[in-house]
Amino acid sequence: MVERPKSYELDAAATYFSGSAARRFRFIALYRERYVLLTQAPPDTGQPAEASWAEAARQPLCLLHPMMQGRRVLDAVFEEVGTPARPRVETDSIASLFAHVRTGRWASVVPHAWLHVFGVPAGMRALPLVDPVRTERIGLLLPRREPISVTGQALAEIAGRVDVAGTLEVVPGRG
Repeated sequence: MVERPKSYELDAAATYFSGSAARRFRFIALYRERYVLLTQAPPDTGQPAEASWAEAARQPLCLLHPMMQGRRVLDAVFEEVGTPARPRVETDSIASLFAHVRTGRWASVVPHAWLHVFGVPAGMRALPLVDPVRTERIGLLLPRREPISVTGQALAEIAGRVDVAGTLEVVPGRG
């Protein structure tokens, strides 16, 4: 994602914050990505309100492919807590993660923002991950060059007017 705006293939990119990229690009923060454990909801009513990363690592996981930035972020947290994830299924699609969890055979760690796309499907639950609470800055990356493209300029203006973080603050299905 970082190379494509630099080579004029893209006018901008929505991506994770990177200190090295920020020196070469203009970064407009949009929100802080948080993570949830997506699982089947058990039939009992005594459901926990959150899960630890260590508990998540013990689940039969399906995760993004290890070459994807989102997966590298998760792997770093699992390593930090001393419980590396050993997924049984890997994919390059968030939609596929939701589909695999829906079968009842797997659980997944997904960015909370995707709950605003797919919701929390019936029979599933999304538990905020704690111990530690980890967030990653997500934003718009624009090349540092003049003139800025018309599309890049429009995206920067919209990013300045829209409260993405406020919209994503509430996890759907959790009030």
